[in-house]
Amino acid sequence: MFEEPEWAEAAPVATGLRPVISRPRPAPPSQIKVPLEDESVDVAVFCLSLMGTNIRDFLEEANRVLKPGGLLKVAEVSSRFEDVRNFLGAVSKLGFKVISKDLSNSHFFLFDFQKTGPPRVGPKAQLSGLKLQPCLYKRR
Repeated sequence: MFEEPEWAEAAPVATGLRPVISRPRPAPPSQIKVPLEDESVDVAVFCLSLMGTNIRDFLEEANRVLKPGGLLKVAEVSSRFEDVRNFLGAVSKLGFKVISKDLSNSHFFLFDFQKTGPPRVGPKAQLSGLKLQPCLYKRR
């Protein structure tokens, strides 16, 4: 039988109605730790989701949950990158190796990284390559 995870909240039950299925509430934006075991995931995907100012936190969390040799896939709007090489270097310092990059699309860049180990820089180290430009929407 299915058991609710520890982090799920119990939902109230109204009289005379069927029980309401409880669902976990979304994490607040500042809380990035996902309820997964260390090194328990084969693939992590960031598709148009690196929008916060704490991109490093998200990538470090992906490193935590990915198995050794696991795959990190990133798809992001091309106009957000000021310097792709700088971005790739910063991600590499967080314990990943670039295994493919596709910069051929005029709107989106696609990257595949493989987890090589824990981050190789301390938590206070500045990684300027992780500062992406805001998304600009063009009226068509």
